[in-house]
Amino acid sequence: MLHQFSVPDITFLGEQDGPAEQRLKEALAVLLRLDATVTRAYLARVIYDGSTSGVMLGLLTDDEEESPKLAEQLGKAFAVLFNTEDHLDIVFLSGELDAEISDACPPFYDRHAGRH
Repeated sequence: MLHQFSVPDITFLGEQDGPAEQRLKEALAVLLRLDATVTRAYLARVIYDGSTSGVMLGLLTDDEEESPKLAEQLGKAFAVLFNTEDHLDIVFLSGELDAEISDACPPFYDRHAGRH
């Protein structure tokens, strides 16, 4: 199930990384390679609305448009991998947000750099 919400203020703290996250990134990269619109993807630790912390998947697409279908596919992969009903927060990045997140962490997927 896909839940959409607006987050006006996101602070990117750094990369979320570890053995479980590496497995997640590998699984997500397989799906991202099948979607020609995704340019870069990041798994970042974040604070949003000044107080709520968590992990967020940031996606930059060629047209900076949201894709509910892609978000649902990635969310399902997360749920299967972690055997959970929890959800993965996903933000489709604008050019401005891409610049901010890239200052905080490297992409785990970059179509143009061959990083996937």
